[in-house]
Amino acid sequence: MPLFLCTVSSSLLAEEMKQAGRIEEVVVTARKRAESIQETPVAVTALSGDNLRARGILGAEELSKSVPSLQINNSTTPQIFIRGIGQRAAFARFDPSVSVYLDGIFIPRPDGQLLDTIDVDSIQVLRGPQGTLFGKNNTGGALVFTLSKPGEDAAGYVEAALGNFNEQRLQAAVDVPVTDDFYTRFSLNSRRRDGFFKDATGSENQSIDRLSGIFQSRWIASDDITLDTFTFIGKIRENFPSYHCVIANEDALFVNGLGLLWPGDTDPNNPSAYVDNCNANSRESQKDLHTNQGDSQRQQKDQDEFLLGLTLDYQYSDDHSFKAIFGYRDATKMNPQTTADEGGPAEFLRADLLDDGLQESLTLELQFNGVLFESVDYSAGIFLQDEFKSERFNTANPLVGSEPINFLGLAGGQAGIDIEAITDLLGSVTGLVPGGTVPLVAAALPLATVQDFEIDGETLAVFTQATWHVTDDFEFTVGGRYTQETRDSYLVTRSADLEAVTSIISSADPRFVPIMPSMGAMAFLGRWSQDPLTIANNILHEQFPGDIRAPLSAPKIDTRGDTFKQFTPMASVAYIVPEQLLDGTLLNSAMAYATWSNGFKSGFQEPFGLDGLSAVKPEELENREIGIKIDALEQSLRVNLAAYSMTFKNMHLITVNVDSNNTLVVGSQNAGASLIEGAELEVMWFPNASTLVNLTYSNNNYRYEEFTDNDLKALALRGERITIDRSDEEFAVSPKETASLGIQYSLQTNIGVFIPRLDISYKSDIYLGLDRGAWLSAQEDPSTAYSKAYTLMDARLGWTDNNEEFNIAFYVKNLMDERYDIGAVSAGDSIGTFTKVLGDPRTYGIELRRTF
Repeated sequence: MPLFLCTVSSSLLAEEMKQAGRIEEVVVTARKRAESIQETPVAVTALSGDNLRARGILGAEELSKSVPSLQINNSTTPQIFIRGIGQRAAFARFDPSVSVYLDGIFIPRPDGQLLDTIDVDSIQVLRGPQGTLFGKNNTGGALVFTLSKPGEDAAGYVEAALGNFNEQRLQAAVDVPVTDDFYTRFSLNSRRRDGFFKDATGSENQSIDRLSGIFQSRWIASDDITLDTFTFIGKIRENFPSYHCVIANEDALFVNGLGLLWPGDTDPNNPSAYVDNCNANSRESQKDLHTNQGDSQRQQKDQDEFLLGLTLDYQYSDDHSFKAIFGYRDATKMNPQTTADEGGPAEFLRADLLDDGLQESLTLELQFNGVLFESVDYSAGIFLQDEFKSERFNTANPLVGSEPINFLGLAGGQAGIDIEAITDLLGSVTGLVPGGTVPLVAAALPLATVQDFEIDGETLAVFTQATWHVTDDFEFTVGGRYTQETRDSYLVTRSADLEAVTSIISSADPRFVPIMPSMGAMAFLGRWSQDPLTIANNILHEQFPGDIRAPLSAPKIDTRGDTFKQFTPMASVAYIVPEQLLDGTLLNSAMAYATWSNGFKSGFQEPFGLDGLSAVKPEELENREIGIKIDALEQSLRVNLAAYSMTFKNMHLITVNVDSNNTLVVGSQNAGASLIEGAELEVMWFPNASTLVNLTYSNNNYRYEEFTDNDLKALALRGERITIDRSDEEFAVSPKETASLGIQYSLQTNIGVFIPRLDISYKSDIYLGLDRGAWLSAQEDPSTAYSKAYTLMDARLGWTDNNEEFNIAFYVKNLMDERYDIGAVSAGDSIGTFTKVLGDPRTYGIELRRTF
């Protein structure tokens, strides 16, 4: 995974505005050599630091407003998708499908990828698989952040901002040259904002509280050797977004599908506690920007991160160079933190990360770059990574209830259960209750499952790529990468001791009579109207008041090691139209290219209920792409177009299944094959010297060619595996269409330059379903699994003095105060709810920047 750096001409936007409406050249090193973006046969968007400030982009998630085919959600789980390819969950076992790099250092975990644009010189977004030059986890593409480097002269800036929701922001950087050949740079970023979601518990969610600092150094050891280092220290102390709840499917297993009763249900003929719980946190029942998630929610996002990078450049001859890139990352996620529940305020379904999650990685890359035979540019190298991850996960559900006939159906689906003996016992107990019926209480859902999970991963890759300039106008590129990843996992699982649970409850209240201790099943010698489920759960919670609310059985230890290997080749051709052929036309330059490339994301192991560790196959992606890049109208118009067709094998998907004990488990599986076809357009136009127009559009069509799953209801009730076809479903998380329009005007006056700007972005509706039940429900009512299409408007008015030393800007984001969803998930087969997360409402403020 070579870590190439993206470089964009400094002060790009200011220079563009000065050049009488001519687009300045943007230089990137996407193929490890400096070349014009218009002569690079890659679908890439490059934004300079000045361009980011002009658009008011403060973090990676805002890039999706203006970059085609890019979707970034930062809701309860950070998600980055390019062309419909990404990773939906952020557990330690899941690798991202879009890689992020900071100054050449690979950021391996999703929760560390959504970087703020602190002291950033440029960001480059590469779309499509980068399986040769990047390699690791790039089936979707890559985001490359490049920091502003230390300068040889003392200089710097201070930027401060105030906004609504008590936003306070401070950024500063200073260059401190130590000697004529050793320079340093210090930068600081502090950003705080109150949460705009008011929860019934009193918490304010979707807050921002980030503090980070960067120290850089550059040592020019000689004319041929340069050593760059950076140290990044970051701290996050904020709250995740709140969400609302919608019943996605009333026939889901936990709603009406299993005939379960929940704490609070007192009438078996009309159980309503589960639905009422969801509705208590619906948008219709709450005031605007208010939620009711309950005391069990753990919204804190507390994370410390340390990054160290070192890059050695050695130009050992006129035509050949060597680069060594060393990176180290250490991150700690402080917990507990709620990762999922059914969406209401009651403590029904809980999934919590407990204790601290540790992440540590070490990377080393050696690159060799140069020119052979005066016409062949080459890059080759070796990449090594060692990574360790750990997390502690707790899944907890309450004791639930059932009528005898329904309980027999549930017990019948469990392996090794003597139904005849249970029937006889129920008959004898029922006779003790007037009326001939008896409420049953049981751990029909996992009462508590605590898993300590550790993963060691090692990656070795070798790569090479060469471009032969056949003529001055025609080039041919081939490359390949061999990757070998080894995963060793260690899992300790402790489940609730249901016999002990039965003993505790029956001893505390003799009305509870054990029926089947292995299922925690008890008969209640009383009436449903007495709410026996609440009584039983309260007894248990009084005995175990912490996060793990049940006694645990002996630990079960599982270990597994797997090695995943893949070779990912690529080939491309590019033709640059000779200048003499463009004379007398409206075109100033034109290039056409065609690319065939491949991507690979390693398989992994994951906990699968009581079955321990299971392996998921690697993802494989084959991309066929053509593109055109044009500058026209005396370089006042730039049009870049790409069209592609990608074949995706073994896509990693989150699904709900059952283990061998017929216990529901959220896990992963591979979709057999799928197809992604689409096109992207980027336009930059200066209609005159003072006006800049940016336009982007993308259209992606996603289709499963092969995707089979198991019928969850048949598995849960009868232990019967019935295969269902899910190939007609849409891809989740990614919109089919995105578009953006930016208009900026520069007004020169005697007191400085006024720059008003308006940005409009559009996303089509997005499918957020998890399973077959969500898809079927959405065909009847899209609101049960889709987020609606939305359009956002951002406005900005900036002023710069004539010396370009002082800037003031007034900004408004989400000008029309649109309500739009940025996540989360609809599960129609199992929990039957759709949890929906709103994006930021209208925000506004003032920024001041002083350079020196």
